[in-house]
Amino acid sequence: MSPNSRSDPSPSFRFHVEIQGINIARFSECSGLEFESETFDYKEGGLNSRIHRFPGRFKFTNLTLKKGIATDGQQLWNWVENTVKGQITTHSVTVTLYDLSGQNPLRTWVFQDAYPIKWSAVALSADQNAIAIETLVLAHQGMSFAQ
Repeated sequence: MSPNSRSDPSPSFRFHVEIQGINIARFSECSGLEFESETFDYKEGGLNSRIHRFPGRFKFTNLTLKKGIATDGQQLWNWVENTVKGQITTHSVTVTLYDLSGQNPLRTWVFQDAYPIKWSAVALSADQNAIAIETLVLAHQGMSFAQ
C-alpha cells in the first residue's frame, strides 16, 4: 500500500452542525449519529438447528447537541420556545465531519424534519470553574448520507 492511498481515521473534533434557518451552529459535541434495525425471530417447525432472523423497521436515535451557553443570538432559543408553545417547525440538520486541515469534508449526515424534544443546562455552581453547557435533543424523521 502506498502512502498516498492510505486512509487514516478522522478526528472527531473537527465537525460543523448546520440547522436550516438558524444561523447559530457552534456546538462542542454531537451524538446520536446512529440507527439500528429491529429484527424478528422466526422458529421454523422441524428445523431445530437455527432460528431465522428477519429485518424489521429501522429506528433512528435522537440527535443530541451540546454547546456553551452564549448570548449571541436568540434564533435557537426561539425555535425551542416555539416548540414548547405548540408551534412545531421542523428543520433539516446537517452534521459535517472534516479532515485534519478543517477544510475538506469527509462525511456529511443529513437529518430530515428535526424538531426539539428536550433542552437542559448544567447546574450552575459558584465553586466550579466550568463552562455552562446547554444540551438540545432533536427528534427527526430519518438520517441520510450526503457527499
